[in-house]
Amino acid sequence: MRIGEWQDLKVKRESEFGLYLSDGGETEVLLPENQCPDDALVGHSLKVFIYTDSEDRIIATRMKPHAAVGEFAVMKVLMVTGQGAFLDWGLMKDLFCPFKQQHFELREGDEVLVYVYLDERSNRVACTTRWSKHLTSHQGELEQGDAVKMMIADITPDFASVIVNGKFKGAIFRDEWVDELRVGQKRKGYVKRVRDDGQLALSLRPQGYDAVLGERDRVIKALEANGGSLALSDKSSPDEILRAFGMSKGAFKKLIGTLYREGVIVIEDDRIALVIC
Repeated sequence: MRIGEWQDLKVKRESEFGLYLSDGGETEVLLPENQCPDDALVGHSLKVFIYTDSEDRIIATRMKPHAAVGEFAVMKVLMVTGQGAFLDWGLMKDLFCPFKQQHFELREGDEVLVYVYLDERSNRVACTTRWSKHLTSHQGELEQGDAVKMMIADITPDFASVIVNGKFKGAIFRDEWVDELRVGQKRKGYVKRVRDDGQLALSLRPQGYDAVLGERDRVIKALEANGGSLALSDKSSPDEILRAFGMSKGAFKKLIGTLYREGVIVIEDDRIALVIC
C-alpha cells in the first residue's frame, strides 16, 4: 500500500466494520462502513486514499484530502503544540507539520502553503512550509508559449512566485496581472521566457503574435464604444495600458502598430482613433 496516495483497490471481503480492500497482495486495508458505497460488492474496484489513523493503522477513505504526497496546497493551522502544528487536511485526521519543517512560526488560524511528504522513518504523512526546496528548475520540458498549470505560491510587490505543473519554479512579474492574485490560487498560464537558470517567466495571457492579434476586436470595440478614440497611445505608461486592457505596453504597441499599418486607426501622441472612411 502506498501511504498518502490515491489507489484503485479491489474489495476483498466484507465485515461489520466496513470493506477490506486489497491491491492483490496479502495486505488488506479497511474502508470504514460510513465510507462504503451502497452498491460495492466483493471484486469491485474502488478509488480510495490511503493514510494512517490516530493509532498508526493503515486505513482507506473516499474523502478527498487537500493534497496527497508530493503535492502542494494551502491549509489552515488548527492547533499548535510543543512538537509542531496540526493543519486541516480535509480528512478525519489532521496533518502534522514538525517544528523543524517550519521556516516561520505557525499560529492557530494561519492559512499557509505547504508541501506534503511521507516521513520514511515514521511512515507517516506530514507537511512542510519549506515548499520551495521541493521544486526543480526547468530542464527543457517546456518552451515559450506553452500553456501550463500554475499555483500562486508567494506574492511580493514586484512579482508572484508560482509552482508550474506541480514541480517547476516560476514567476509572474507585476505588469502581467490586473486582477487580484492570492496564495494557493490555481490559474492557467503561459511560458513567456525560459531563463538561463532554468526558472520560468510566465504570463496569464497567451504569448506570440497571434495571441496579440486576438485582442484586436476588443480594442476596436473599446474605440467604438468611446466615440472612436481612446486616450492611450504608444507613449502611454505601462500602468495606464494595463488598467485599460490588461496587457503589457509591448503587446499593446505591437497591436496598435498592426492596426495602424492596416489603416484601421491613426496614432497620435496622446490617443488612438479609428480611421473614418
